[in-house]
Amino acid sequence: MRIVGLAARAFSLFLSASSPMVAQENTVQRAFTTPVLIERATPSTVVPIEVKSGKLHLSASIQGIERDFIFDTGSPTILARDFADALELKIIGQNTGIDANGAPVTMDVAVVQEIILGEITFRNVPVLIHDYTQVPQGGCFFDGGVLGSELLPGSAWQIDLGQSRLEIAESSEVLGVSADAASAPLHDFGYPHMPIVDYSVNGFNDKALFDTGNSGQVALFRQIAEDREVRSAIEPGSISRGRGSEGVSASGMGASVDLQRFTLSGFRIGERALGEVDVLTRGSPPTLIGVGLLDRYVVTLDYPAGQMRWLPRKSQPPQVPWQGFSVMLVDGSAKVVQLFQGSPAERAGLRLGDRVLEIAGRSLAATDETERCSHARWLSERSRWSPATTITVEREGAPVELELN
Repeated sequence: MRIVGLAARAFSLFLSASSPMVAQENTVQRAFTTPVLIERATPSTVVPIEVKSGKLHLSASIQGIERDFIFDTGSPTILARDFADALELKIIGQNTGIDANGAPVTMDVAVVQEIILGEITFRNVPVLIHDYTQVPQGGCFFDGGVLGSELLPGSAWQIDLGQSRLEIAESSEVLGVSADAASAPLHDFGYPHMPIVDYSVNGFNDKALFDTGNSGQVALFRQIAEDREVRSAIEPGSISRGRGSEGVSASGMGASVDLQRFTLSGFRIGERALGEVDVLTRGSPPTLIGVGLLDRYVVTLDYPAGQMRWLPRKSQPPQVPWQGFSVMLVDGSAKVVQLFQGSPAERAGLRLGDRVLEIAGRSLAATDETERCSHARWLSERSRWSPATTITVEREGAPVELELN
């Protein structure tokens, strides 16, 4: 797999029906290839950052309006449609990209004059525009939208979830990154400038995307999971097979597919072994290294030096027992969208597609959008802090309570 080819394909330009087409293509290409300008009031700035629903959230100001954004290194910047309308952005064309579920998505393109993060200003930033209300519960999670990877070049970005902070500086030297930090080459293959690193498992070598939009530790491209060298590094007895959706992306809920989860030993970024990592396979390339890594390490993306650096956190969050299921709101009802064989959830009698009425005594009934959003956010957070003890589902029109242990 060549990540260069993937990046070029996933974010290739698409000529829309607007006229004249050639002029539009040139305008969009210029927006994507013109470097973003950076203005610093100080050599470094600190921005508070918070994990909500498995995503990194921060506040930023765009053209004088402050909103909450998801900070996603695996995505270009994508503004919510209502926010873009409020900014009265001029649409300069369209772009078709491939989302996390491998589906094509066409979005409008615009350029914002100013994005302010702390005391740093980014100017002339190309942005995509998407109507998140068309995504299941998208309106519950996206305020301003997503701040993405085209902001990364020219700065060193240090993410420390233990301190709930993102620090952006001219270099890792300004950040004071310890000489003891592990490091690996950081590749930038052009717009949208996603952070790509080399990884290996035994004798298998590949490139992965450091993607803060993914909540796991490692999401391994399914074909790679079948490689002989990779399979030999799977911890005995750790494989769990299941079925369900790989999640929601810009095109909506992904179809149900076969899933596989396991613990992998000997996973290396560059030359440094991370030890055991939790892996969930995914159907589309590339392999992703996600937010789960930030539970263990303080990570710095040093674009000027072309290095990713990381140090173990002083303290790590407690591990929550894995129960082998996932529940999301689908068409207004809570449903089981992932289920693994032999898991506590399956042993309790849970089935893929079950309509869920309660989890641990919390009713998931909703009469309006406010309640639905409350349930959606609670469901996305629940597995990070508390295992479920009971789950009530609807069977033949009647509630049935299942006990998980």
